[in-house]
Amino acid sequence: MARGIGILLVTFGHSIPLKDAYPAIYNFIYSFHMPMFFFLSGFFATKLLEINSINDWLKNLSRSTLRLVIPYFVISFSYGLIKYYIPHMVKRPFLWEDFLYVLTIYPLSNPALFLWFIYLIIIMRIFTPIISKTNCWLLFLFFIIFQFFPVSYDLFAVGWLLNYFIYYFIGTQISQFKDRFIVLMGNRWLINLYLTAFVAAYISTFYIECQFLKFITAILGSFFVISLCFSYSNFLPKRILDTFGFYSLQIYLLQYFFIFPLAHLFQLFNIANIPTIIATFSFGMICPLAISIYIFPKSRLLSLLFGGIAQHSSIKKQ
Repeated sequence: MARGIGILLVTFGHSIPLKDAYPAIYNFIYSFHMPMFFFLSGFFATKLLEINSINDWLKNLSRSTLRLVIPYFVISFSYGLIKYYIPHMVKRPFLWEDFLYVLTIYPLSNPALFLWFIYLIIIMRIFTPIISKTNCWLLFLFFIIFQFFPVSYDLFAVGWLLNYFIYYFIGTQISQFKDRFIVLMGNRWLINLYLTAFVAAYISTFYIECQFLKFITAILGSFFVISLCFSYSNFLPKRILDTFGFYSLQIYLLQYFFIFPLAHLFQLFNIANIPTIIATFSFGMICPLAISIYIFPKSRLLSLLFGGIAQHSSIKKQ
């Protein structure tokens, strides 16, 4: 369910023109929702931690990580075409001669900029087997340093990688105590503690300029959502959230194909901000979900190229 809530927050954050019209809401969502996705990605990467040989490493990576690499390049190429042929509708121009260079070395200049998350996850998954072979406290110390002293370096998105890797790393470590973590998150008294601490930390970021405080805010916000899912699962639309969570990757990959054109259409007709936000959010969720459920199962090629699905499987509990 946490992934379901996460993709709802991501899509709402991507809805247009939320960032410009309501920056307070936008900044609140972005204070924790991407760190939470990195945490969950690490939490569910347990099989990669068990790799003990080069052969296993190649086998598992080719099977699980390739499904991210393919849509990363295909969707980037699709956005390159769109930006090349209708440049008047885009904010950032695109040059074909830079295509492979940008996608592999400078991903923060990708014509599909939102795919930075996929790029970082691919790198993190490649290095995941090393985590279990290295002293966890040394790794934690290494990553936490960059929460005090952030790095701004665009080559291979190193700055962003060092900023977000700690959330993924924490997820991998907690996954080794999964049962105890789930029991802990199910204690309802904790949810009030997380919420109070999260709100206090978030408000503090307006008065204290400290990167580490932003890290604490992101962790508390993530744990609040996860605790909410376990503590009040009976009061949440579990089936709907599980479905959103199961298709979260496909929703993330496809949503801007619908958000951008709809936002442009609404802008042409001078439609107000709130209806535009509601419409782009709704289409950004519903259309990718419909494609994932009704179209991808009928075409393995499309599901692999645009959805990262090597073989369609039915919805199951996350």
